[in-house]
Amino acid sequence: MRSLGGVLLLGLLPVLPVSAQFSGRVTGSVVDASGAAIPGAEVDLYLTGGKKPLLSVKTSVEGLYHFIGVRPADYDLTVDAQGFVKAAMREITVDASRETDVAVIKLQIASVSSSVSVSAEVQGVETANAEISGTITTEDIRNLPILDRDVLSVLQTQPGVVYNGNSNTVINGLRTSYSNVTLDGINIQDNYIRDNALDYSPNKLLLGQVRQMTLVSSNANAAATGGATETAMSTPSGTDQFHGEAFWYNRNNDFSANDWFNNQAGVPRSFLNQNQFGGSLGGPIRKDKLFFYFNYESVRAHQQAPANTTILTAPARQGIFSYYDTGGTLHQVNLLALRGITTIDPTMQALLNQVPGPQYINNEDVGDGLNTAGYRFNQRDNETRDNVTGKIDYNVSLKHAISGAYAWNRDDTDRPDLENDYSAIPKAYNPTHANFVSTSWRWTPSARLTNEVRAGFNLTYGYFFTTQQFGQYYLTGMSYSDPVNEFQPQGRNTNTFALMDDAAYQRGRHYIQFGFHGQNVRVRSYDDSGVVPTYSLAMGAGQTPLTRNNLPGIGSTDLADANQLLASLGGFIDGYSQTLNVTSRTSGYVPGAPYVRHFLLNDYDLYVQDKWKIAPGLTVTLGLRWQLPGVADERDSLELLPELQGSAVQTLLSNATLNFAGGSVGRPWYHRRWKDFAPNIGLAWDVFGDGKTAVRGGYAISYVNDQEIVAPENMLEANNGLQGISAVTGLSGRVATGLPAIYLPTFQVPLTVADNYANNPFNVTALVDPNLNRPHVQQYSIGIQHDFKGTVVEARYVGNHVVGAYRAFDFNQVQVVQNGFLADFLRAQNNGYLSVAANGNFNPNYSGPGSQPLTVFPKIARRGDFTDGNVLNYLQTGEVGELATYYTVNGLNGSVNFFQNPYALGADMLTNYSSSSYNSLQLVARHRTHAGLSLEANYTFGKVLSDGDGDLQTRFQAFLDFNNPSLERSRANFDLNQMIKAHGFYELPFGKGHRLSYKPLNRVIGGWTFGSVMVWQSGAPFSILSGRGTLNREARSYYNTADTSLTMSQLDNVVKFQMTGNGPMIVSPSAINQSDGTGVNADGSPAFNGQVFYNPAAGTLGVLQRRLFSGPWTFDIDMSLLKTVQITEHHNVELRMDAFNALNHATFWSGDQNINTTTFGVISSMFYSPRIMQFGLIYRF
Repeated sequence: MRSLGGVLLLGLLPVLPVSAQFSGRVTGSVVDASGAAIPGAEVDLYLTGGKKPLLSVKTSVEGLYHFIGVRPADYDLTVDAQGFVKAAMREITVDASRETDVAVIKLQIASVSSSVSVSAEVQGVETANAEISGTITTEDIRNLPILDRDVLSVLQTQPGVVYNGNSNTVINGLRTSYSNVTLDGINIQDNYIRDNALDYSPNKLLLGQVRQMTLVSSNANAAATGGATETAMSTPSGTDQFHGEAFWYNRNNDFSANDWFNNQAGVPRSFLNQNQFGGSLGGPIRKDKLFFYFNYESVRAHQQAPANTTILTAPARQGIFSYYDTGGTLHQVNLLALRGITTIDPTMQALLNQVPGPQYINNEDVGDGLNTAGYRFNQRDNETRDNVTGKIDYNVSLKHAISGAYAWNRDDTDRPDLENDYSAIPKAYNPTHANFVSTSWRWTPSARLTNEVRAGFNLTYGYFFTTQQFGQYYLTGMSYSDPVNEFQPQGRNTNTFALMDDAAYQRGRHYIQFGFHGQNVRVRSYDDSGVVPTYSLAMGAGQTPLTRNNLPGIGSTDLADANQLLASLGGFIDGYSQTLNVTSRTSGYVPGAPYVRHFLLNDYDLYVQDKWKIAPGLTVTLGLRWQLPGVADERDSLELLPELQGSAVQTLLSNATLNFAGGSVGRPWYHRRWKDFAPNIGLAWDVFGDGKTAVRGGYAISYVNDQEIVAPENMLEANNGLQGISAVTGLSGRVATGLPAIYLPTFQVPLTVADNYANNPFNVTALVDPNLNRPHVQQYSIGIQHDFKGTVVEARYVGNHVVGAYRAFDFNQVQVVQNGFLADFLRAQNNGYLSVAANGNFNPNYSGPGSQPLTVFPKIARRGDFTDGNVLNYLQTGEVGELATYYTVNGLNGSVNFFQNPYALGADMLTNYSSSSYNSLQLVARHRTHAGLSLEANYTFGKVLSDGDGDLQTRFQAFLDFNNPSLERSRANFDLNQMIKAHGFYELPFGKGHRLSYKPLNRVIGGWTFGSVMVWQSGAPFSILSGRGTLNREARSYYNTADTSLTMSQLDNVVKFQMTGNGPMIVSPSAINQSDGTGVNADGSPAFNGQVFYNPAAGTLGVLQRRLFSGPWTFDIDMSLLKTVQITEHHNVELRMDAFNALNHATFWSGDQNINTTTFGVISSMFYSPRIMQFGLIYRF
């Protein structure tokens, strides 16, 4: 914190956090009856019902007034000018991070009356700025169905906010990490892994901890930094009256519906009994001066979550493999006998004994249905959570006010999602806690100048532990789910410190803001992964895998499954791996030590903004922010970087020297930027001067945090040396004959890429682009708002363009064309199929009629090793890129070089490669009446295109083909074309105060409120994939799509949602191979009747565009019914019932589909949970 303290001592410069402004602003104007400005009028701001003003200003020559640094609350405003009647506006609501534009106040001549008081009508039409924002208060949220009192879930009601099941929630087509989430001005995101900031906060805020939430989704003013969008929440404050509540909520499985797939499998509803209780109290310590607020909330959840594991069928447990040949004939073959084995390996048998037997099979959502299938069961998923919040506000005088908020939470949860075994009680668990502080001091030295200083921190601790007792090693690669839970402990402490000041100065028609921002992030990350030796089972290069000659007519997927089953039962070892870690730059490898790192990131920026009211109905905003982003660093320089030799790319493709990197050794990961200037321009025009119609437009640039710590860390950690990785493949032994000893590397730094390659054939070298910049987002919008008899409607265009988004990729793509290997591969493949036609065996060395001599394979070890079943399989499946990789990692490539850098399988770099564009039409309607009706509906039609997914926290995404980057641009993973949303509540017009009332029954018929939230949206984009390494290696070919000869209109009749007798499908059953559930027939066999998808040929890529298809539309409606019973004037009790997915409408989600899997076209996931009922009892006073 020394650097932050030094900055503050420079003279109390106006400082804003990277999380932007928290306080609200109040603006308006004062005129006489003729509309002429009244200068010098005294404007005072009071807490609602208060007697002493908290803030006081005088109007300018133009009759304008501005309040800044106003904490979110409800206020009264008075205006007093000599010769005029004093006027008062009641119940003005000030929102966090937003400007409240009060309607023009017209003063009357003093002779008319002594005072005028009216209820405030804060303009529903935004006439003062171009920000696109919206606020939801706790009072609104209370009348809506909100599950578990989770505040962040309310974001889903807002236009442009997207969750489609493919990735985390995003706003306006921007990566989640570009969003900024704050509480009382302090950032509360996980600033180590930022990819789920809109769905999760380490503080896990609940309803009683938040007064309101403001979302600025585009064109935030120059004071906003740290993100392109801003979600600002504020802590409740006490007022001049005591208010409080005590509550209890319950939800349980007796009133909830079962999961659709549980019903299908005959699995009962997961057990659930969750109690949520707590209370709050706020009020004055000294009226008009000192206020307090306290809240406590607790969650005690005893529940279960469905798990689906893979187990073996009865024949498979005995080594009998079943498959259908291309003619549809069922074959059952004893795989162990094919390799001369009479019994299952004893160690594997002991492991298999821990696997549930075939009698537990209850679904085929996983497995092939013949040899493996699903065992779905319920696992414990308990949670214990406590949240505490406290706040003090002290209005020292009109010139000074101080405030402080504290929040603490702990959350202990089971983690069944980290399980791979069959335990009813998960071994993995996740204890977390957080400490939050936000303090502020507002100083108003004059009527024209206000300064607010804010400082705080958010200290979060997230641990992932396990009760699994690991032995000296464990095995992986079985056909069934491992009964030993493989998850190993890890966790992180992420501490965020912020120091902030916000100053504003009013001069005439100019409202000027300026400031400085500072934020420090400190992360301690640790991980035990890899410390325990791991032996992998597979029929690899050192074994004798099964081939099609052993299993006639078998498809490639079934052949791979057969080899995996053989390895699982026979205990065939393919490789081992173990990781050693250092504890300092001089410690050397310390056996058993975890990976531990301490990361640092310091960000600063300066800004200035002028809000210029050119005319009474025309406001222009001009702002500029100078961002000074920090360079991520590791405290002890425990990272390795290649020493540059020429350009970065030249270094990656060389046998570079790896050495320590970091600030403490004078080798920063990349250069600091000094030229990130972000302008902001906005225009707001009150068209007719009556506050009823406004045209607004804006343009802004934001520099954003795109996983600023994790993405570079992933690159540097790829350089082996500080983690000594011993990895070997191509072993030939079995578990029964004894496990081979693991060769442990010797610590050596500096070292070369070749040194690492000698220990690990999967070696990767990587670096961060020395000129890495923060990505920037250009945002632009234009729209029109109109107040039509109390209903505010808006139509707007919202767009953005991202430049320089982070993407890491591999420069060392496998080479198969330049060296002639592809041409020879095709010759060998053709020879093999000629051999099949001649004698039934696939032989690439076939020399009969039509064959061609091979020219490259003879240069490879053992002349291509055509006795290796894996080699034959890659030839038959056309995976030329994967075969080249197989030869290389097993040391069989001979004199043929398949990689530009022969000492690394991958040569990766993080750089500013990617871009995206988003365009949308957003329609919004809002209506609220004093009669108890509140309704907001919105519609978004939009599209986001990008050449990088950006949904992995590492930002690594290799090219499908480095030589054809245009293949990468497609619909973004989180794209949604259409969304229709609505939420609102209605106080039923019965009982006291309504026309329909009857005094003896008022308590029965009155006090009813109905609330609802509805979301109806188009389906998520997905791809039809082959996934084969037909050009690049398989690890780089996830997005290798399938081939087809159909037109798009024809495909629309094949790829569509349909419910069948076996469950939901996204591909027509007519296009699925009935013999094995894939979308293709066996390689070398004729297409099956109805086949429309094909694997691409060797040297080619699939013709289908990435994410060409969309899943089914999704629909959800949540409802709440509240009954308020008034005990006395100030005391009431509320009974409530909330129903989520009230109609229990089954909505399904389909991810990417691979034509080579045995579940091709099958939908196995729900988008929304089945109906959940929640009951609540609340006492308020």
